[in-house]
Amino acid sequence: LDLDHFKDINDSWGHTVGDQVIKKIGHALSTLVGGENMLARMSGDEFVLFIPELSGDVSKAAWDAQAIAEKLGEAVASPVFLDGHEVILTASIGIALLTDATLTADRVLQYADTAMYEAKRKGRNSIAFFDPSITEKAQRQIGMNTRLRKAMDNHEFVLYIQPQISVETGQLLGGEALLRWMNSDKITNMPSEFIPVLESSGLIVDVGRWVIRTSCEYIRNFIDLGIWQDHMRLGINISPRQFRDPQLLDIVQHSMSSYNIDPRFLNFEVTESLVIEDVEEAIKKMEAIKALGSMFSIDDFGIGYSSMIYLKRLPFDQLKIDREFIRNIHRDPESRGIVEAIMAVSKQYGLQVTAEGVENQEALDILRELGCHSYQGAHFSMPVPCERFTKLLAA
Repeated sequence: LDLDHFKDINDSWGHTVGDQVIKKIGHALSTLVGGENMLARMSGDEFVLFIPELSGDVSKAAWDAQAIAEKLGEAVASPVFLDGHEVILTASIGIALLTDATLTADRVLQYADTAMYEAKRKGRNSIAFFDPSITEKAQRQIGMNTRLRKAMDNHEFVLYIQPQISVETGQLLGGEALLRWMNSDKITNMPSEFIPVLESSGLIVDVGRWVIRTSCEYIRNFIDLGIWQDHMRLGINISPRQFRDPQLLDIVQHSMSSYNIDPRFLNFEVTESLVIEDVEEAIKKMEAIKALGSMFSIDDFGIGYSSMIYLKRLPFDQLKIDREFIRNIHRDPESRGIVEAIMAVSKQYGLQVTAEGVENQEALDILRELGCHSYQGAHFSMPVPCERFTKLLAA
């Protein structure tokens, strides 16, 4: 049994309140456990219930397990009152039936953990049984889900920042926050290895909330050090699943207020494919966040869709040209032609343009000639840890 979005309790009200909530929920669960049944707290917000005797009939055992799980879920969902706060939580519950006496305890726990992640995948606040027919590929993905979730608990995610530079003056304009996973072996995993799994599992919502909060914390630190300037912005990528999160606006507002951040310092980056899934809903959510004072960029522009028509309707402030068109701009007339067309459209709609993946002076010279506003890429700097970015700001 895993508490859904429990991290928000700690982040909003502190670990002291979080610990009190855990104790009260643990007590509520223990009142439902009797006889030889054993309830244990596995980690911060995860509990395990072992029931040695249900039924010799698998169907009846499953039915009984489902009924018990529903009672546990109801116990978790009962409001908890602490220091004037009303806390209401839900739980994702995974069930593994022990039908093979040769299975080890670790394997049974793994099965239950797998089922719990299936419950989360279904939308949280739900119950799922372990399905032995899950394919090997799915098992690998679930294994990755488990490692990623533990990475959250163990604070293995870090933010790197890639500087963004004025094409005309060379001035540092801020940067883009990029997620990295440094596992227990101190190996840094690139986003392409784990972001798709975060997205498909729904973990991206929790991780994305952490990214927003941490980005605001970084900016607060830069301001306190006196090295953050009024013209600077920090870009934050918003994934499709995170964009659909009904609490996104609240998370953004709460993070800004917690660190006393001026909203104009944040630039939220979304992809073309995300916004055209539901244009009207995208417009509504973007305008709500823009009303706070933040900006929006359309990321990786020029790939996947011929969507220049959407620029007229969607409230973007900035357009980012995909690195595929920038990489060969100095030697491929077609790439240059595409960039010129994008520049013309962006000028028509009053959008600033940032070029991604600038790797050499030749490309930078062409971008300057075309009137590009800013760039990022290896020509100036690869993404760097916060400590290194701090030194760049202070230089």
